[in-house]
Amino acid sequence: MDVANEEQNGSEQTESKERTERKRLSNHRRFPILLRVIVVLLLAFVMLAIGAIIGYSVIGGGEWKDVFNIDTWRHITDFWLTS
Repeated sequence: MDVANEEQNGSEQTESKERTERKRLSNHRRFPILLRVIVVLLLAFVMLAIGAIIGYSVIGGGEWKDVFNIDTWRHITDFWLTS
């Protein structure tokens, strides 16, 4: 009976060690969540800018630098709102 108790205590100790190791691993992320959100938002902004440049210059035939001009965006929004 003592052998069974020792085996049970041993398995409980290994389970508790595994749980604490999991907790430690989850607390020490290599890439924190806030940094992930910032990187995703930055990549989304960069992809939006690249898409606007391709759409305006390649498809639309305009100058790629005009994408960053505020007058271009006013013209585009006026076109959307009036049509």
